[in-house]
Amino acid sequence: MIKRNIEIIIEDTIKHYPITLVTGPRQIGKSTLLYNSFLNKGYTYISLDDSLEYAMAKGDPKTFLELHRAPIIIDEAQKAPELFPELEKIVNESRLKKGNKESNGLYILSGSQRQKLLDESKESLSGRVAILDMSNLSLSEINNRNNIPFNVNISSISSRINDYYIDETRAFKYIVRGFFPVLYDDLGMKSQLFYSSYLRTYLEKDLRELIAINDEIKFINFLKILASNTAEELVYDNYSKQVGVVTNTIKSWVSALVKTGIIYLVEPYNEESIVKRVVKRPKMYFFDTGLAAYLCGVDSSETLQRSFLKGRFFETFIFNEIRKSYLNNGELQELFYYRDSDQNEIDFVLIRNRILSCIEIKTGQSFNASNTKGFKKLKNTRFEKGKNAIICTADKISVINDGTYILPVSSI
Repeated sequence: MIKRNIEIIIEDTIKHYPITLVTGPRQIGKSTLLYNSFLNKGYTYISLDDSLEYAMAKGDPKTFLELHRAPIIIDEAQKAPELFPELEKIVNESRLKKGNKESNGLYILSGSQRQKLLDESKESLSGRVAILDMSNLSLSEINNRNNIPFNVNISSISSRINDYYIDETRAFKYIVRGFFPVLYDDLGMKSQLFYSSYLRTYLEKDLRELIAINDEIKFINFLKILASNTAEELVYDNYSKQVGVVTNTIKSWVSALVKTGIIYLVEPYNEESIVKRVVKRPKMYFFDTGLAAYLCGVDSSETLQRSFLKGRFFETFIFNEIRKSYLNNGELQELFYYRDSDQNEIDFVLIRNRILSCIEIKTGQSFNASNTKGFKKLKNTRFEKGKNAIICTADKISVINDGTYILPVSSI
């Protein structure tokens, strides 16, 4: 089993909070990690996928928590929101009797419906819960390397890029296979069969708990069109026309996909001086490139490399790797993109510690200042201007004449 970097963060949060909440899409390894890493730390494990446990948690949450005493892991906790007020009472009582520090580490909750869990925890557990987002495997985890939060910091990057090298061929093999743990625990597993089963489970379990799908064929068609547009702006009206449903239906479907972690939306970046010129629509990224490739009918890296989808999927891959570098350190770091009415574009705008960096994502190894002309649009930013970068399939760090760094994939 591949070691998950977020395990260290969970170990830390249980020392400082009564409840730790671990969220993330289905089958990314939440249950496996918690079961295998925390039972030997004194926790017991209960899953609300068990129909008997689920019925008791829903119908009599107080008795459920009396029978299953802390410290305990409760998996699929979003299924029984009735538990949350009772958890609040237990934590409050423990803090009164034992003190705050002695009441830490009572419960670890996990589940695949992020927004539902967040809504319940904010309502009942504010100030009592640490919330951690978990994703699928990162390249660093697959290659047995710790994640560090990505930044365009050459001193830290230069010490990491020699850990492994990802050329374009290897990168697209990863992209098509995707990053679900089971696909790396069992390298003989056919990814197409896995994603077929995954999609069916997702439709039958997570999605139907959020929205009613009246026409499954149209919804699947929507998913396929959406996957082919990963890393593109989200235009609801276009999808409405293509799929043949009203715009409000498309919006509700997108909302459900965001809530269950299947897609992420990246908002456009603007400052006061440029707000009239920038586009207002978010960009959309699938959280797993393998799932998106399956929905597009792509079953080999060679096919994807010859396809018009090549750039979109590589950008999605890099977006997810950057995002995982933060999640695996317990951080939520927002990324933006820039596009204006004159078609100037920047793939990602990263603001960290009030330092702004512009980042382009490209396949290939050779670039010049024409590839970074959009960066000039943010030269007068109100933030401190940091280093800019092109992340690509180069084998080493280099610099082009405008000072932009060329960074290999392994720099993340």
